[in-house]
Amino acid sequence: MARVEVFAGICGHSAVIEVTQVDEAHVQVVIHSECDQIVAMNPDLGRLQWKGRGHEVFKRMTESAVYASAAKHIRHTACPIPTAILKAIEVEVGIALPKDVTITFK
Repeated sequence: MARVEVFAGICGHSAVIEVTQVDEAHVQVVIHSECDQIVAMNPDLGRLQWKGRGHEVFKRMTESAVYASAAKHIRHTACPIPTAILKAIEVEVGIALPKDVTITFK
C-alpha cells in the first residue's frame, strides 16, 4: 500500500491517501480527511483502472477519473489532493519512486 499525507494549506485540512493495487490493472483509493469535499471523492475512486485498454487514471487532466471526481466534489481549484492521489497511484503500481513534492512560498 502507498500512503501519503497531504497538508493542503490555508484551508487547514489535511488528508491521508491510501492506494492499494487490487490486481494487475486496478487500484483502490481511500482518502481520510476532515474535509467533506475530499472524502466525497471516495466512492468514485473505490476501483480505478490504471492500466490497459480503457484505463481511466493517467489520461489528460480533463479525461482522468481522478480529476473528474475532484471537479465534481472539490470547490477549490488549487487543491493539491488530486495530484497527490495520482502520485500515490504511480508509486503503488511501481511506475514512480516515492519522492516528496513541495510548494514553497518565498
